[in-house]
Amino acid sequence: MSSKKIIRAVSIVSLGTIIARVFGLAREITTANFFGTISIYDAFILAFMIPNFFRGLIAEGALNTAFIPVFTEYTLDENRNAEGKEIFNICFTISLITTISLFLLILCVSFISLRVISETSRWYKVFILVRFTFPYLIFISLSALNTGVLNAYKDFFVPSLSPVVLDFFWIAALFLILPFLPDIPERQIFVLCVGVLLGGLGQFLFTLIPVIKKGYDVRFNLNFSHPAVRRMRVLLAPMVIGVAVTPINLLVDNTLANTLYEGAVSGLWYSTRIFQLPLGVFAISISTAVLPWFSENISSKNHQEFVRHLVFATRMLVFLLLPFTFGMIILKKELVTFLFARGMFTTKSVGLVASPLAFYSLGLLGYGGASVWGRAFYACKDTTTPVKVGICSIFVNFIMDIIFMRFMGHNGIALSTSIVGITNFLLLVYLFNRKHLYIDLRKETVFFLKVFFAATLMGLVLYICRSILSSRVSLPLFLFSCIIVSVLVYILATGVLIKRWGLK
Repeated sequence: MSSKKIIRAVSIVSLGTIIARVFGLAREITTANFFGTISIYDAFILAFMIPNFFRGLIAEGALNTAFIPVFTEYTLDENRNAEGKEIFNICFTISLITTISLFLLILCVSFISLRVISETSRWYKVFILVRFTFPYLIFISLSALNTGVLNAYKDFFVPSLSPVVLDFFWIAALFLILPFLPDIPERQIFVLCVGVLLGGLGQFLFTLIPVIKKGYDVRFNLNFSHPAVRRMRVLLAPMVIGVAVTPINLLVDNTLANTLYEGAVSGLWYSTRIFQLPLGVFAISISTAVLPWFSENISSKNHQEFVRHLVFATRMLVFLLLPFTFGMIILKKELVTFLFARGMFTTKSVGLVASPLAFYSLGLLGYGGASVWGRAFYACKDTTTPVKVGICSIFVNFIMDIIFMRFMGHNGIALSTSIVGITNFLLLVYLFNRKHLYIDLRKETVFFLKVFFAATLMGLVLYICRSILSSRVSLPLFLFSCIIVSVLVYILATGVLIKRWGLK
């Protein structure tokens, strides 16, 4: 019965995430038309990634991973609801103080840096733009806290839709403000800063309304010595490193790409937008949906149910993500051309995006699996193990970036990212099985191989279709035909496996 509840929760999150990702893709398509892969957009991406780096650490990452397991215990006990509301206000106050302090620090760093570096430096424009993008962190961190409350109540739909608000203001700013500015990209880029700030504020208000409807109100509370807050603090300190792996690696990747050539940062950015579409719809949705169940199972010491939920979530990921890996590798150029090739997005831009997309796709299952198994560790109150794995991956990613980019340019950075993701996932699985609850990995390996066989067959058929149809029909019809054929072949192949070879 709980598996059906998880599927329902995943479906709700996925529906909202699909809507959000479609709007996000529309945002990138619109932006590509106006800015393509020019150097000023490279600078904006880095300036936008800096607040998102801290967002990954203190908002959706460490704060919520520490917040939800503790906060859930209060929502399960009707006698402690009032105390849960107090905890919310304490965390709201902490988040506001922390993010405003970081903004002031970044402002100081920006002013000092501009006195030191030359105007011709690639980083000069980044330090100017970050002054306008960083306040986004304040709003999105508060929005993430609201999302944590809603997820604790197993309310997933509204939080999954919140990114649409950012996309709306981003796109609106391009169409409503840009026409009134001179045709100078260095000036037009500030339109995106306006869209980001309004979008962040909108996301906060959008997620706050359902929180208020659940009986919560926003008040400052400086009771930082509350027992729940102390428990979160114990969990939070090591989690900062544990959840920082992805944002640190992402920032390192793009910082190194900024030393290569014009369009390297933009190329990685656009390719990750496509790569993160299935990752967000399935992997993030599944890991978000199962966390409350993980927390409940551990709190009630129902370890057998915990293992069942973990295996079920992992199998869902394998089944859903493997066909996307093959599809994005085989159709990389066609997908990028169909989505972005218009306006300022040239043929050269297509090449800058398509190649890293193929390398990113190799790590799709690795990052999806790590998101689920990382939450399994946190639900078990084990923050040390993911931290150790995370620290190793940061150094490995940096070293491989340096080596691969010398021979492969920004494609080497994408390949390094995928290798790190796969390695992280395998290490987490191995260590969880050793340190916590036993899972029959041989049985799960057999399951993986069967699904991999079905996905490989699908990929072979897709490659044949590409060879036959690519030069004979229009691009939209070509992609539509390939998707339909791929889905049918994959469903048929997995259906045979289920019926004859036992996929269960």
